Amino acid sequence: MPNLIDIWPLMAFLSAPLAVISEKRYRSLPAIPSCAINSPLPTLSIIVPARNEAANLPHLLSSLEAIDYPGPFELIVVDDNSSDGTSDLAEQAGAKIIHLDYLPPGWLGKPHACHHGAQAARGKWLLFTDADTVHAVDGPARAVGFAEMQRLDGLSAFIKQLPSGYMDRLGLMAAYAGLFFTLQPDQGVLNGQYILIKRTVYEESGGFGLVASEPIEDVALGRHLRARGYDIPICRSDDVATVRMYSDRKGLWQGLSRLGSGTLSWLGPGAILTALFITGIMVPILAVASALRQGQKRILSLVVWLSVALSFIPWARRFGSPWLAPLAPIGALLVQSAGMWGLLGRLSGRGVRWKDRSV
Repeated sequence: MPNLIDIWPLMAFLSAPLAVISEKRYRSLPAIPSCAINSPLPTLSIIVPARNEAANLPHLLSSLEAIDYPGPFELIVVDDNSSDGTSDLAEQAGAKIIHLDYLPPGWLGKPHACHHGAQAARGKWLLFTDADTVHAVDGPARAVGFAEMQRLDGLSAFIKQLPSGYMDRLGLMAAYAGLFFTLQPDQGVLNGQYILIKRTVYEESGGFGLVASEPIEDVALGRHLRARGYDIPICRSDDVATVRMYSDRKGLWQGLSRLGSGTLSWLGPGAILTALFITGIMVPILAVASALRQGQKRILSLVVWLSVALSFIPWARRFGSPWLAPLAPIGALLVQSAGMWGLLGRLSGRGVRWKDRSV
């Protein structure tokens, strides 16, 4: 009967080609076209849920002040009980500000803030975007124009990630590969960093009220809207907007813990496959450690590591440099550890810390 050490290389060899398939699945998503919008567009409400976002808001607000949108639009910042200068910055930018001083039972912070923003909006289209995003001058116009042209109920986009350090790059590289290994966009997937939806659709469906207590509200909302028959595809677009998700390692750990443990609950049986995939990518670390300790199978362990590194070159290039690919196992270890920490937190009732709250 083979022992665990004999199984490790097989897991890695199987995971390596799956990383390539995962990257191809990402590239198969429809892209928001890079075309000029010359005709007038319907009214747009840009809604920003913000809790203690004074460090990020100047970049976002500057980009939104500069957008070229061929139609009326409004900017709504929902201050979710911030203790910094979030409201002051939003006021200086001329945004409509909604102050939330408490969180009702049964609601988590972000869906509560987004729902209040939608209730105050007047636009035909609602664009929910995070405070750590920066938008291209023509980004909102292209998104609305594409949705109108295709007669969509909305769209969401995976926008360009701007990691703040090497650990960010490694963690996000492995996390994205794991996500797209089992993610099926046609089942209803939204990215909360960029969600565009018709106001009528939002109101008819119940919007974020449907997912008031969901820690991963965007995935949950996408599944609910798809089940109700709405056509809201997930797209990829590196030039519509950018996002810097984490400013330090604490934020990275908390973010990966929240996303890792929360997203798994929506993958169903695919959660097991995702966990095995990430484990397979992490295997070279275990294989090398075992080889160094036991003085055997050193060549095999290096071959295992090389196979994983080669499969991650496309992902590494997307997150900064192909030379990051050999470090993919370290990224997988980070994702696996953070996800397990988050899962233990949820099972124990402790929850996961995010934005100074337990979610």
